[in-house]
Amino acid sequence: MIIETKNKKINLVLKTRKIVEIANLLKNKNFEEAFVKAYSIIDPETLGILIYKLAETEDGFALFKDIDEVYDFMDECRIEGLNYNELYKRIAEALNEEGFFKKKMSKKDLESLTSNPLSTINMNEIVQKSTENAMSKIAEQQFQGYKG
Repeated sequence: MIIETKNKKINLVLKTRKIVEIANLLKNKNFEEAFVKAYSIIDPETLGILIYKLAETEDGFALFKDIDEVYDFMDECRIEGLNYNELYKRIAEALNEEGFFKKKMSKKDLESLTSNPLSTINMNEIVQKSTENAMSKIAEQQFQGYKG
């Protein structure tokens, strides 16, 4: 996937090891969940990490020396009318096309996934916390009968 400005042309190369590295950097085992959450809030830090990790030279080496170079590139993109939302959208489309999400989605499904505020909520986490809270209350009620 190519992103181009007047001064720079970068090639984002999607590979499983890079996706795993990014997920670990984002402290989330579920890459898709982390990506969707970052995209929904248009997080520039995560966008920078994505570009930093995915950008390669033609020889397969890292294109950027450090994250500041990536932020400079992102500024170039923004100045030329390619805002963060558009960068995320292009990366999301490439990830989807290459099969890095749970299932391949249509453009409409992909768009709704990233624009739906509920998609950033981890329902399993909410259910687990609610269950723990309910169990605590039940245990508390049970032990109140044993107080003398």
